[in-house]
Amino acid sequence: MKRLAFLLGTFPALTETFILGEIQALCAQGVDLHLFALRRPEGIHQTPEGADLAANTHYSPCFVSWDLWGPNLRALRRSPARYLRILGSLLARTLLNPIHCIKSLGLFPAAVAFAEVIRERGIEHIHAHWATYPATVAYIISRLLNIPFSFTAHIYDATLIRAMMREKFRRAEFVVTCTRWNRQLITAIAPEAKAKILVNYHGISLDKFVPNGRRVSQNQDKFHILSCGSLYPRKGFSDLLEACRLLRNRGWNFCCTIIGEGPLRRRLELFVRQHQLEQCVQLLGALPQKEVIHHYREADLFVLPCMTDYLGWDEFFTDPLLLLEVGLAIPFRPITDGIPNVLVEAMAIGVPVISTTVAGVPELIEDERTGLLVPERNPAALAKAIERLLEDPCKRQELAQKAKVAVGQRFDRSKNIRELVRIFGTERPINPVSI
Repeated sequence: MKRLAFLLGTFPALTETFILGEIQALCAQGVDLHLFALRRPEGIHQTPEGADLAANTHYSPCFVSWDLWGPNLRALRRSPARYLRILGSLLARTLLNPIHCIKSLGLFPAAVAFAEVIRERGIEHIHAHWATYPATVAYIISRLLNIPFSFTAHIYDATLIRAMMREKFRRAEFVVTCTRWNRQLITAIAPEAKAKILVNYHGISLDKFVPNGRRVSQNQDKFHILSCGSLYPRKGFSDLLEACRLLRNRGWNFCCTIIGEGPLRRRLELFVRQHQLEQCVQLLGALPQKEVIHHYREADLFVLPCMTDYLGWDEFFTDPLLLLEVGLAIPFRPITDGIPNVLVEAMAIGVPVISTTVAGVPELIEDERTGLLVPERNPAALAKAIERLLEDPCKRQELAQKAKVAVGQRFDRSKNIRELVRIFGTERPINPVSI
């Protein structure tokens, strides 16, 4: 098995426990894995479960340190033509997107510093998680050292910022993505790379998400609805709150708990106050995975009404740099998730789930068999689906049981990670454009 560098953006991040789980599973399979990250998480954004791996992660040096500029001077002295050619290529391929260009050039010295460590360790392959800046750094290192690179592309990271994306797909030895739906969209961007875009579901560690063994009650005084995710529009929490308002008005006695943090928090809190939902909705903020699992075990339903968001007017005020970096596309570019891992986790524990027909969600949830799917941006349909399951405990039990089986068959990380190890270990012809 090749000695492998795993290159990450922020690690270990609380919102990316699926990456942490993948790394832990690869290590358990005996992969010689060396971790590199562009930055450390701060405060509540770091997960305690990854502390041991963080201690062995090589982080990008401080911008004003000799640890950063020393390797760059040595690389420039050793091979000035190669160093300047790669730097010039990076500049030329991102110049039409000034914000992206500045960020990419700012990462070039870190990539060179990483390359020196990777050479010293005898690493034979670089794999980046995320198609944006981590993949760009892997691309630079690959060209500096003449070793292959690959990356995992999710969806919005591969489709939102298009600068240099086709070049990364072209030069990569292979690209892993986590849904068939993602693969279709990525293939549309880089059709010439179709053969090397491989689907590998993230999956979850089933031993962490043991079925709760609860039997649904025929007579419940109060129901617990759970949702979890970063507080961004694409998660659909605004629709969930509106569905809660409708259910409250119909006389249902329930508590809806939302776990997660993000830019929509104030807007969601305002909605709760304006509609007097304080007695039935609580926003807990970000929590460690162990606490999230506890909430799964107490839930009667898990609801995540994913939607297609569009980068647009809000970003003029909240994140204008992102809007400029993506480019003022008309219509503004869509942002969605592939298959949110929280849905997989809830199904594994035995909580019936409700979501929408967006993106890769139907690859996970078969409507009426392993969960319920409703149209996106339709709070009335969402409230109706929730009400239907609250009224029918037998249907909840049936959906939960079939969902556990489905997750065990296709989203067991221990099985899927073996396929990923096989992908990393497969010998491929040298890609002539990777040199």
